[in-house]
Amino acid sequence: MRDYYTKEEWTDRLAALKKRIESVADGHESVFLDLGGARKVRLVLFAQEARDLIQRELKWVLTDATNEFDATVYLWKESDMISFARHFFVFPGSIDENEYLLIKVKGGDESFFPCGQLNVSARTIHLVEDNTFFFGAESFAPERWLSEGHILVQMLFRIMNTASNARLVHGACIGLDNKGLLLCARGQRGKSTLAVTAMVEGFDYVSEDYLILSQEDNKLYASPVYSIISLSPTMYDKLYDGLDKARFVGVSHWKGKYVFDISAYADRLKRRYPIRACLFPEISTDVVEPRVELCDSMERNRAITQVAHSTLLQMWSRGLKQHQSDQTFILDVIRMLNGMEFYKIILTPDIYKNAVCLKKFLQSTDN
Repeated sequence: MRDYYTKEEWTDRLAALKKRIESVADGHESVFLDLGGARKVRLVLFAQEARDLIQRELKWVLTDATNEFDATVYLWKESDMISFARHFFVFPGSIDENEYLLIKVKGGDESFFPCGQLNVSARTIHLVEDNTFFFGAESFAPERWLSEGHILVQMLFRIMNTASNARLVHGACIGLDNKGLLLCARGQRGKSTLAVTAMVEGFDYVSEDYLILSQEDNKLYASPVYSIISLSPTMYDKLYDGLDKARFVGVSHWKGKYVFDISAYADRLKRRYPIRACLFPEISTDVVEPRVELCDSMERNRAITQVAHSTLLQMWSRGLKQHQSDQTFILDVIRMLNGMEFYKIILTPDIYKNAVCLKKFLQSTDN
């Protein structure tokens, strides 16, 4: 028994899905996202829970309605996603034995393209055809999504990969006086703590987790995506007083972190921020005073590599399967960062000392 669709079968399935979504929902509404000025996305919401979640997590990129957009995402609810997927999309098989089940379409050249996936444990399904995406879930309740991480990040990643001069990456960005620093590191390297501490201490802020990198006239810019942050309980305790305006949302079981809505800090948010240099954080328990140093060529290459690989690892950990375009994404990131200056910051356990060190470094750099 084959485990793929032909292109014609897939087109029929998606047409039938649109009819089903409209029949099971009590109306819908559309909201729009502006992703760094490089892509505009229409979200068609068939669930009130989904609207509330989008308003919370993607508040900073919501924009006015427009007739021109680059992609459409349909969001709807299914009471039993596994039964629905088995009946509507998936060929018979041992579906419950797989955490992720890939849905494939056969191309005219005999190659197979992943056009959807079922996340069995999360009870969600992702489907895509050209610039139209479908995202179904059994629940869009906030407490449910905290365990899964940032909503729609896989789809936004794929949508941004169609832009000519911008990419969604896993990284952080803060700055002062229009001098931005892109923090390049994998998870658990201190970039989120450093970025949030800097924001609390009055720095300009873009993101601590996901952001849009865009290039224009040989200049690099960072733009925000999500209006939430995640902090470990230990770091939250250290930042407790400074985060008095943050709104506690819940606990992320996926990351084991506390999640906060930081829209109250919108006065510090920069929506399109020029990047002056890249910063590679290193944590040290032996250093008393933090310091910033110029990276050597090996450290520079490692920092660039970590931006690209960390982004892909984040996508893969959420179930997005490896694809031939991943190599192109890595080359794009290398191209975008290749002309930047790279520094490393040696971090101490004193997070406020680290922020002071960063401020002195930015104030000492040329415009």
